[in-house]
Amino acid sequence: MRGWTPQRPNGTDVTFFLCEDAKCGPGSKVSYRLYAPNTTLTIEQFRASQEQTVKLLDQRVPGQKTTILRVEGDNGTGVPRVFRVRRLKVAPDGTKEYQVSGVLFGAKGSASLISTASSETGSTANFAQFAIPVMALLGPSSR
Repeated sequence: MRGWTPQRPNGTDVTFFLCEDAKCGPGSKVSYRLYAPNTTLTIEQFRASQEQTVKLLDQRVPGQKTTILRVEGDNGTGVPRVFRVRRLKVAPDGTKEYQVSGVLFGAKGSASLISTASSETGSTANFAQFAIPVMALLGPSSR
C-alpha cells in the first residue's frame, strides 16, 4: 500500500506496516495476524477481553492510562463480521495514541488487526484501509 513500509519482525507471524506518508500520518502503525476460522466469539466476550487487555496494557507501563472509547460489532455469529474497539492510550508524559483494535471473521479464517495513530481519525481511517484487504484474505462468506 502506498505510504506504508512493510516489516516482518523476526520469529513472528505478525505482518506489520509503518506509515511514512502524510496521508496515513507518519509514525502510524498497522499490524495484523491471521488465525484459523472462528465463529464462536461473541461481542460480549470481545468486550470483556478488551477490558482485560486495557488492564494488561496499563500494567506494562507505570503511569499509563488506557481508556476504551467505544466497542462495536455484530451480535450474530455469521461471517463476514468485524468487532472493533477504539481506545485512547495516554503515556506518563501526556502523549496520546489512538488505537483501533479488531477481530475480523471470514469463511476461511479470522484475523486480529490493530491500527495506532496520533489522532482518532487517523487510526480509524488506517484500520478501514487495511480491513478490506485482510477480509479479502479471509475469503468470501459461505452464505
